[in-house]
Parts: sequence; C-alpha cells; structure tokens
Amino acid sequence: MRALLKVLLFFAVSAIAARISGFIVSSQLDEGSEVSDEVCRVVILNGLEFTSRARGLRSMDVSVALGGAKLDLRGALVDTSGARVLARNTLGGLLIVVPEDWAVSVADQLLGGGNTEIDVTPLDELPDDAPKLHIDVTTRFAGTVISTKDRGF
Repeated sequence: MRALLKVLLFFAVSAIAARISGFIVSSQLDEGSEVSDEVCRVVILNGLEFTSRARGLRSMDVSVALGGAKLDLRGALVDTSGARVLARNTLGGLLIVVPEDWAVSVADQLLGGGNTEIDVTPLDELPDDAPKLHIDVTTRFAGTVISTKDRGF
C-alpha cells in the first residue's frame, strides 16, 4: 500500500511541476496583447481564450501542446495587405473563430493523426475586396477547428 501511495504522490508532484513549468515557459514566449497587430501565444498543459481587437491584424503565431486554445478574431480588423496565422497543435484542441465576411484560406497538415475541420464562408460567396486571412495549421494527434461559429471552449 505504501508503494502505491509513493507512486501516486510521484505522479501528482510531477503533474504539478509540469504544469508550473508550462505556465512559466508560456508566459516567457507570449508577445502582444488583444489590440496588437502581431501576436504570439504558447499554450503548454494549460488553456487559453484569446480575443483579438487589433485594428490592422498582420500575423498571429500560436502553439498548443497538451492543452486547449480558442482564438476569437471576430473583433479584429485585418491589415490591408491581409493577415496570416501560423498554428501548431500537438495533442490538444484549437478553435479559431473568424468573421463570416473574411476570405479565409487554409493550408493544413496532419501529422500522425487527428483532424482539422474547416467551416468558413466559401470564397466564391465573398466579394473580391473581402479581408484576407491565410491560416497555416499543423495538427499532430489533435483536433483543430476553423469556423465562423463560436463552438464554446
């Protein structure tokens, strides 16, 4: 019985240490705020809800590992030259919510399993001058959703 308690205590302490380490690393790598035109977010063993209110969004870089993140871009305006999101999702969940009137193109790469679900307004239903957003997403053993609908978190 003591051996089992020692093992359980070891795993509990390890999990707490990993979560604290993930929080420290994430906070050191994050750049920009909700109003910034260039943003970087790292989520490790944690969760993130980020709402952009940028007035000229150009780039967003997000990495999720063993966690979950929701990026809501519906309150942002895209730079006149367009914007780019680079997303990496490993063993986690990622939701990117975009406005219905944005021209969203997605290049997705699945490595080792998981899926990327894309539910945005088709390009042929939008005017030529619609704000342009390109998303490069790499999903590894995870689930990524890019949608015009907020599916909760």
